[in-house]
Amino acid sequence: MAGMEFVKAVHKTMALLEALAQQKEMGVTELGECAGMHKSTVYRFLNSLKELGYVRQNAVNEKYSLTLKLFELGSYVLGRMELWEQAHPLMEQLAEQTHETVHLAVLDDGRLVYLGKFESTQALRVSMSSRIGQSAPTYCTGVGKLLLAHAPPEQVDRILAREGLKRFTEHTITDRTLLARELDSIRQRGFAFDDEEHEVGVRCVAAPVRNNQGATVAALSISIPKVRMPDEEILRYRELVTRSADEISRRIGATA
Repeated sequence: MAGMEFVKAVHKTMALLEALAQQKEMGVTELGECAGMHKSTVYRFLNSLKELGYVRQNAVNEKYSLTLKLFELGSYVLGRMELWEQAHPLMEQLAEQTHETVHLAVLDDGRLVYLGKFESTQALRVSMSSRIGQSAPTYCTGVGKLLLAHAPPEQVDRILAREGLKRFTEHTITDRTLLARELDSIRQRGFAFDDEEHEVGVRCVAAPVRNNQGATVAALSISIPKVRMPDEEILRYRELVTRSADEISRRIGATA
């Protein structure tokens, strides 16, 4: 029963937002008529939307209108779509060039999410559990550490508090001080390296994808069995990944 009430509440919320999207300003009575809801219900939902920042009330005529917060959300989605459209061919090219597994990942509400993946075509390849749309820990993956290194400190604290620095392998960094040093090193050298920290036998190199304001919005990586990425090969793969990440950045508006 509680579940049905929740679904109804979502429907009512969307009905109000869609009604407001059609007009510059609307009063409670007018909104109730458009959405088929009682005035008291409309008023209650509008107050919640106002607290969340999606609706504002005109102090003079007491009518309601939408804020730009929904526009910001829409722009965020469009940005992700553009990112994938521009990254897709370059990821495919990198995968074909190296025959290794390539990932594109972002932070979404503080969680690492894979936007794209091209699987290695080699018989011996990394047996990673990553899938498009799936989440993964940030502190022990190449893409995750790269994104943490460029995230605001308060966001990093929230993410790490939630994830808990669980140990996955003997190489996983589980000490906050050591991890802070690692993130600082990533910022200085410009790329992240996962040395069997999440999965045994897997090494990963990740580089930043930046937008037109220079902010890191995604991480591009290549994941390879350790036997095919000895220490002397790390910089070569770093150059390949960085070159592709820089080109994706340029295509989505980065200038440097």
